[in-house]
Amino acid sequence: MPSLKETKSRISSVQSTLKITSAMKMISSAKFHQSQIAVRKVQNYDKNLIQLVNSIFEGREDMEFVYTTERPVKRVALVPFSSDSGLCGSYNSNVLKEAELQIENFRKEGKEVIIYPVGGKITNSLSKGGYTIMLEGSKLLDKPSMEKCRAFSDIFMKKFISGEFDQVVLLYHRLKRASKQVLVEETVLPYAVQKHKMVEPQDLLTEPAPLQFLEQIFPQFMATRVYSAIFESLVSEHSARMTAMQIATDNANDLLKDLNILYNKTRQQAITTELSDIMGGRIKRS
Repeated sequence: MPSLKETKSRISSVQSTLKITSAMKMISSAKFHQSQIAVRKVQNYDKNLIQLVNSIFEGREDMEFVYTTERPVKRVALVPFSSDSGLCGSYNSNVLKEAELQIENFRKEGKEVIIYPVGGKITNSLSKGGYTIMLEGSKLLDKPSMEKCRAFSDIFMKKFISGEFDQVVLLYHRLKRASKQVLVEETVLPYAVQKHKMVEPQDLLTEPAPLQFLEQIFPQFMATRVYSAIFESLVSEHSARMTAMQIATDNANDLLKDLNILYNKTRQQAITTELSDIMGGRIKRS
């Protein structure tokens, strides 16, 4: 049985940890709710932009557009999203495992993979794992903006047009519910047009002509896809950290109860031993 001093030291250590986990849970909770509001705004804009782009293709299936052109896939750009910091449960490890699995699968198919990690954790992990990575997107989570996303997405668009990339795949977390995140694999280039019947082709007029209009709006569309993935990742990160800190706080409280019980038992045993020694000394002298 540990001594009173050791038990008391452990109690003090757990109490300090409990303060940290409780504070981090509160901070993550506040950031989570702020991110939820931001995600809803981005989703509304993204949804309308997708609908607009898809509507232009309605009834124009023969229209040739460079960013929807499919070709044999030889080189793939993989863009995995993680967080910049840890203490968020299995959030980052899940991204790393899935990214490594995707890289292995692409290579088995004879495809070359170029990795553009977004986030400090996935950047460091892939670098330590011996993968060759491109660093253009590693700092995107630091004060994300549409301008940064536009510059980042322009890289893929130019290389897709030049034939350096045949496919661009985003890998990020999407929030399913407050305590549940799911990994999403999204191919953004070549863009797959989604058919819908919300707008009739003859009712949609564009200026300039549809093809020129697409060429002007598509860079904004691609930047929005990246911007949306960033905020989906951020809200998922805060959700994962909030859950992890809640579990850590609960475990610390349980451990603290057990340590207090152990401390009281050890203290009672010490008092009983002292009393026994005192009583034994009196009986001897008598």
